[in-house]
Amino acid sequence: MYHIYSSDIQPIAKGHSKKNDKNSEDQKKRFNSKVLVIVLIGILFHAVFTLSIFDIYFRSPLVHGMTPHPVHSQPPAKRLVLFVADGLRADKFYELENQTSRAPFLRDIVENKGSWGVSHTRVPTETRPGHVALIAGFYEDVSAVTKGWKSNPVEFDHLFNQTRYSWGYGSPDILPMFSDHVPHMTSESYPPDAEDYGADASKLDTWVFDKIEELFNNASRDPELDKRLRSDKIAIFLHLLGLDTNGHAYRPYSKEYYDNIGVVDRGIEKMCKLIEDFYGDQSTAYVFTADHGMSNRGSHGDGERANTETPLVAWGKGVRGPLSAQFQMDRIAKLRGKGKETLLANPETPENWKLSHLMRSDVSQADVAPLMTSLIGIPSPLNSVGVLPTDYLGTDAQYTTLALYSNTLQIYEMYVVKSTSKKATSLLFFSPFTKLVDAQQRLDHINQLIDTKQYDDAQILCLDMIQLCLEGLNYFQTYDRPFLMTIVSLGYFGWIITLGLYVINNYTLIGTNCHHLILTSTIPKFQTLSKLLIVGMSVVLYGFLLSNESPLLYYLYCTFVILFWGKTIPSNIVPLYIFLGNNLLGSIANSQPSVEQKRQSKKIIKNFVILVVSAIFVMELLVVAYFNRSVLSIIYIAIGIVSLFTIAKKQNILFKSLWMVSCLLMSIFPNLPIDYGNDTNLVCLGGVLVALLSFLALNALKSSSKNTNNINSSSSNSGTKKKSQTFIIALIVVLLLSTWIVYSTDKSLEKKIGLPFVNQIASWFILLSSMVVLGVYRGKGYYDHWTFLCIALSIPFLLLSISFEVLFFGCFILNLTLWMIFELKVDSHPKLVSNTISTLTSSSVASFSMSNITQQDIRRAIIYIFFCYVGFFGTGNIASISSFEISSTYRFSTIFSPFLMAILLLIKIFIPLLLVAVSFSLLNNSLNIPRPGSFLVVIALSDIMSLNFFFLVKDYGSWLEIGTSISHYGISNAFIILQLLLFTVSSLLVPTNLKSPASNK
Repeated sequence: MYHIYSSDIQPIAKGHSKKNDKNSEDQKKRFNSKVLVIVLIGILFHAVFTLSIFDIYFRSPLVHGMTPHPVHSQPPAKRLVLFVADGLRADKFYELENQTSRAPFLRDIVENKGSWGVSHTRVPTETRPGHVALIAGFYEDVSAVTKGWKSNPVEFDHLFNQTRYSWGYGSPDILPMFSDHVPHMTSESYPPDAEDYGADASKLDTWVFDKIEELFNNASRDPELDKRLRSDKIAIFLHLLGLDTNGHAYRPYSKEYYDNIGVVDRGIEKMCKLIEDFYGDQSTAYVFTADHGMSNRGSHGDGERANTETPLVAWGKGVRGPLSAQFQMDRIAKLRGKGKETLLANPETPENWKLSHLMRSDVSQADVAPLMTSLIGIPSPLNSVGVLPTDYLGTDAQYTTLALYSNTLQIYEMYVVKSTSKKATSLLFFSPFTKLVDAQQRLDHINQLIDTKQYDDAQILCLDMIQLCLEGLNYFQTYDRPFLMTIVSLGYFGWIITLGLYVINNYTLIGTNCHHLILTSTIPKFQTLSKLLIVGMSVVLYGFLLSNESPLLYYLYCTFVILFWGKTIPSNIVPLYIFLGNNLLGSIANSQPSVEQKRQSKKIIKNFVILVVSAIFVMELLVVAYFNRSVLSIIYIAIGIVSLFTIAKKQNILFKSLWMVSCLLMSIFPNLPIDYGNDTNLVCLGGVLVALLSFLALNALKSSSKNTNNINSSSSNSGTKKKSQTFIIALIVVLLLSTWIVYSTDKSLEKKIGLPFVNQIASWFILLSSMVVLGVYRGKGYYDHWTFLCIALSIPFLLLSISFEVLFFGCFILNLTLWMIFELKVDSHPKLVSNTISTLTSSSVASFSMSNITQQDIRRAIIYIFFCYVGFFGTGNIASISSFEISSTYRFSTIFSPFLMAILLLIKIFIPLLLVAVSFSLLNNSLNIPRPGSFLVVIALSDIMSLNFFFLVKDYGSWLEIGTSISHYGISNAFIILQLLLFTVSSLLVPTNLKSPASNK
């Protein structure tokens, strides 16, 4: 991107010749290639810097080269049975309905036989990270969610590695994660197409229970299997997916979800009886929990409380029985003053659980792993950061203390390896974690307390030691944070400045009026500065990374900083430098500027500062909208009112009324609940609304066509318009057909008949056909093409909608149409090429440039960004990685297919944004505004929000706060990458010669 400004182009000649035309075309190609380079660099930059958040805040905790630490004592249980009810919320499990439990067997365990509590999960609350935390004891970095359902993208130690034998049954997405490359583990899964959202998913759980029954039945005929089953240190894993599938399909407050809890409860009761009858030794420990919860929307992934709180029930050998809540308070009072109060008081239990009289032991999800390993006496997984919840153990004080001490040694060794590794790679600078300089003395003291049977005191010191080790691990995992935050901040500022200079140089008089001779004489100075900066920054940054043996991705971060601050900024600041020097100081052209020149220059700078402050203010309001969607409603009403009393005050009353009504209608949608649920009637009503708007537009086009034919009676022109109108009528018919498909499909799914094959084929055919039509068809006029695009985009959007989204889309179409008319009325004198060129000097921009970017254009860019966020948030979505309803895909497939469903959901997200981008492109065409310039202004403004969210990312506080902050940053960066894609697609859909009739007057 060296010398990306337009002054590379030769001055415009007074005469016109074929040679000039050829030069103009060559210059235009070179100019477009530079825009393409910027787009590609922008995509790479935002993709890479989005990943930086994981290096800064959530680096993988995996450490290698450690030794297992078993408990040096006889374990209480010989075997462990783990039940994981995928997607089970704690409140739906524990609460009573009409004074009756949905899981009576497990309720009896809680009240009479075992221990209970809530397991608090971390974000992302997805299936893979949840199971890794439960079974391996560590939290995968948040980027693990992008690995989807891969089997062990990174190898790690887990519970089943340490057992003598293990068996697992359940989903094909989960079992291979733990059974692959573990020769002593036997696993079996049902076929992937069994995960059907259109059927009763409880059959998946029944399949698992049947397989366990089959396993023990086979043992009576297979002596080798019987021998293995009767060994000690074995584990049986039952993954129960039915609740997750039914939760997605019917929501976690549905009858299907509640009934599935009963199916799980009865199945567990049956399994416990089967196992106890088989062994007859009362030496089995049982753990029941879930990997994540489920929001009322039927989704999960974020830090919402319904997603992060899951039940935990343990019973059997080695597990304590129920205790009163008062016992817990008495124990805390007894230990007060001996150390940190790590034994927390009983959390407030909801009234409808009716369990506040019992001792409740809450844990972090990773704590379940050391609990399970301690029950059967095997080492904790090597990378486990879980802390043994001693409240669940019913063992004697000696075994409990030894198990906790083993847990302490395992976490301490992980800290030592991490510290040693960081010290070895930090050749020049190393700052140790000072709180553990006396670690060996602490361990010796714990050993002394154990030898003298002071078990309570030893446990307190173990917990204190574990806490310090975890702090030390976090310290080294975030060791590079200050450096990385500085680099990322410089990267964002450099990118924003680069885009700003590009727009200034190519789309304002500062660049286009820059004198060629002065430019040529000034460039060498900045070339020298650029070379010095590149060399100096490369030596400092790469040298620092090399001395610290930093990851490869760090080099990429620094490369962008060097590119922007060492190359593109010095190379492209020349026109602005000349402008400021000439008009303020007179130092470049060796002449003092006149008073009028200084006044005009100060006015330009003043207006620029006001515009920048205003843009930042609006971007900050949109940042607030991430936390409170109703802010979008306030902005909508403000836009409507302000525009009526300022730039639209001369318009007729009918147009003003329509504009204000459309703004008020759009202000309703951000206030609608995000968990509205499914409502087929609203979808169908929305389809009828869009069809009605299409008919009104068609009548308007016919009227326009008649008026045109009166002036120009060309039969070919009349025939072309009739064909176009016929095509639009056909699209309206398809829209109504899609409405019927939605209605009939949803009715079939409600009756649990399944997805009708004919409807499925029709949905896929219509979706693919609409994409093909968008790619090949072009309207025969400005409003004709706009009408066609609106209907063509409405059809797939309708097929992917579940409630009020289509009503939103219809109102959005009306609002955008009025906005385009509004802007065309405001800017009634387009900035034509000839007008622009006639005002420039001989060294100005070449003849292919369309016009300069003005304050009005930047105002439109800000409104465009606002409309894009309305398109994203207005349909009930929130800034979350789990904000989109998976039921939106049920007209195409009810079989669980994460990648297919993700693609369909992305299409749904993309459609409203594409509609806004198309309207923006049509306006740019009609007002003779260069598309690249206007879109680059949009990207620069949007990056203000990304930088804002970068500093708002948290790795502390509640999981809701952490998950939300990560989601906001990720979405803001994805939004910018999406803008680059929208720029490309809208350019393909909107021909550059397609302009409003008003612009040709």
